[in-house]
Amino acid sequence: MKVSLYTITYTGIWYAGKPLTVEEIIPKAKAMGYEGIEIAGKRPHASPLDWDRGKCRKVKELADSENLPIVAFASYTNFASPIIEERENELLMLREQIKLASWLEAPIVRVFAAWMGTVLHNGCGTYDFSRHTWSYPGCTLQDRKNWVVECLREAVKWAEDYGVTLALQTHGPVVRLGYEDTLDVVKQVGSKHLKISLDIGLACFDQFTQQSDEYIAKAVQACKDYVVHSHFNAKFEETPEGRAIQVPYDMPGLTPPGGSIINYPAFIRELKKIGYRGYLSYEVCTPVVKGGRLQGIEEVDRLARLAVKYMKDLIEKA
Repeated sequence: MKVSLYTITYTGIWYAGKPLTVEEIIPKAKAMGYEGIEIAGKRPHASPLDWDRGKCRKVKELADSENLPIVAFASYTNFASPIIEERENELLMLREQIKLASWLEAPIVRVFAAWMGTVLHNGCGTYDFSRHTWSYPGCTLQDRKNWVVECLREAVKWAEDYGVTLALQTHGPVVRLGYEDTLDVVKQVGSKHLKISLDIGLACFDQFTQQSDEYIAKAVQACKDYVVHSHFNAKFEETPEGRAIQVPYDMPGLTPPGGSIINYPAFIRELKKIGYRGYLSYEVCTPVVKGGRLQGIEEVDRLARLAVKYMKDLIEKA
């Protein structure tokens, strides 16, 4: 197992400061000790609106010069809309992202069943205004799942054509928290070009009921033939001895009062048991706030350095 950095961390919406370009992030990630890079397939990073084959070639050359593999390309699909044109628009964007991934020689394209969307509010990213993706009137949950399966069955044909693998993340909505719904969708699609990004963090596994050693072991074993990628999104501090430790991640509604410690020790132990050799990609994907104030990029840097230190140590000792 290796540790990669997801460029969503430096898009400039989670901290007070400007976004970094992918070209700026690659050497930064290498210097921090990361072993790969996952590129966000939207602005200000690798949007098909802005990138072409030539741009991909230059970025790939830079990554190669830093000996930093491009391990995944992140898409932001929402296939759960009842509106035909919206689903077609999502498919078109994914097809273009698959092309970029192939040009970057990224083997994996992460997809969502129904990404809820990000809103920029007063200069800060938030998910508070984007809840419509699971509350369309007149649609049942099964309707939305059926549309997800239908769209993914079309998308895997492009994945095969361009030589990439789609990885459906265990991320709500539509697929429920935990692994069960995601695994069910992947099995329904029934293609070797659709696997799973098995994530146990916020918005992926329930922090109240799905963090036990037993549940995580069950999840990893059930998904062992499908898991090809993973993300982690915990918060970290450094001990006086210089050790990186996880500290409670407190988000009302998503975590127990006082926050949650995500059970990555159990997760890594179980991944080792199934012989997982892929990447775990660190992401900062919520506002970095202390004392009610949005922090600067220096705090993101600190978290990113501690994250790779924590996860490498965990992989070594698990």
